[in-house]
Amino acid sequence: MAPSFEFPETLRGLEDDTQDNRLFARNPIDIASLPPSQLDDLIKGISFDLSDKELFCIEEQDVFDRVYSLVRGYSRIPATCKLNLVESLRSNLSVLLPNVDSLSRASSQSQEDATPVLDRVASHRNAFKIYTFFLLTVVLNEEVTISSNNNMKVTASTRKKQPKNSWNWEPQRGRILNLIANSLEIKLALLFGPTGLEENYISFIAKNAFSLFENATVLKDSDTKDALCRIIGACATKYQYMAQSCASIMHLVHKYDFVVTHIADAVAGAEKKYADGSLANSLIREIGRTNPKDYIKDTVGAENVGRLLVELSDRLPKLMSVNIGLLVPHFDGESYKIRMLLLGSWESWLQRLLKMLRVKLI
Repeated sequence: MAPSFEFPETLRGLEDDTQDNRLFARNPIDIASLPPSQLDDLIKGISFDLSDKELFCIEEQDVFDRVYSLVRGYSRIPATCKLNLVESLRSNLSVLLPNVDSLSRASSQSQEDATPVLDRVASHRNAFKIYTFFLLTVVLNEEVTISSNNNMKVTASTRKKQPKNSWNWEPQRGRILNLIANSLEIKLALLFGPTGLEENYISFIAKNAFSLFENATVLKDSDTKDALCRIIGACATKYQYMAQSCASIMHLVHKYDFVVTHIADAVAGAEKKYADGSLANSLIREIGRTNPKDYIKDTVGAENVGRLLVELSDRLPKLMSVNIGLLVPHFDGESYKIRMLLLGSWESWLQRLLKMLRVKLI
């Protein structure tokens, strides 16, 4: 059985030999030193292995080292090769997900061959984590590359030229993130066991989802935005990553005005998906216990927080009615902006409530 894969702090952390039976890159390849023909052969070889071997071949040392090397040198890979690598990883993870339930049932039913079955479940768990890590790392790396290219000063004569390795990235990004969102919605407890998901796994997913939420261009793509909302909702609500998620959400709301509507979508989506309003409740509670004087100094944050409450009132009127008392200190607070927006939120809620009452009376 292969060593266990643990999520590192950084991608290059996979090169560290921790001496504790963890999977790490023993023989990474320097992609930059390879001539184009060898790089092409390397990617064709790994694509073939990933499609020809079993799904958990990714935990084999040679396969792992080659995939790691390509992800580490991702920005240097030609566009067509990027597509081949991404599709191979994404395809394997998408096939692996439906197998989780059947494998876990086999492990609970088999008595005579319990050890081989449990080893196989462990290998699938390992593969699941590795595919997730590499795919999400590719997304982050590609977005960093795009941002870097966009920030470079270009002359009018070169502005119309396409970058050397340009490719149609948006559809790939949406597919990858939706696949990761789908993976969070299956019964992962069957794969991870009664102890639940590993904290470093859910932390890695949530941290990077919130990081992508800081990019306004990323959120303009509806497939990507919907996937990120689902990921945030699942991490916070289904996997009880609540305190950290609330802190990240409030940081985004205070810093970026373009995230407010999208955050409201994520919160309302989680309530609808899991019939659980704990994420919305936690955010309202956090806003309610904030010192009203703090919003005088942070006028942008005050306006964004007020807008968030208005958006939540539109989407979750019943939940807001239960929690409105937590916001009373801010109705008499010193921040004009948040007072006016709270009144707008209150008005929106009353209109919704009256509409629901009329429907019931009819």
